[in-house]
Amino acid sequence: MSNHKRNIRALMESAKEFKVSRKVDTYEYESLEKMILEDNIRYSEIIELFTDKVYRTWFYERNFADEQVTVTRYSDL
Repeated sequence: MSNHKRNIRALMESAKEFKVSRKVDTYEYESLEKMILEDNIRYSEIIELFTDKVYRTWFYERNFADEQVTVTRYSDL
């Protein structure tokens, strides 16, 4: 997984803690996905988009569901 995708994943996880600040219309899904993956959108706006649980789930399933994530907890070493 690239560094950029790891950053997106971290933003997605942190956005779960916020109230919904923007509902994403379904016709925007793919264009916003492209902008996020090409790094053409600010991180603050990505967090705002990911507060929408439906969009966050859609994005996750298309971009992260098949990837294996290895979490290293240094406290366990």
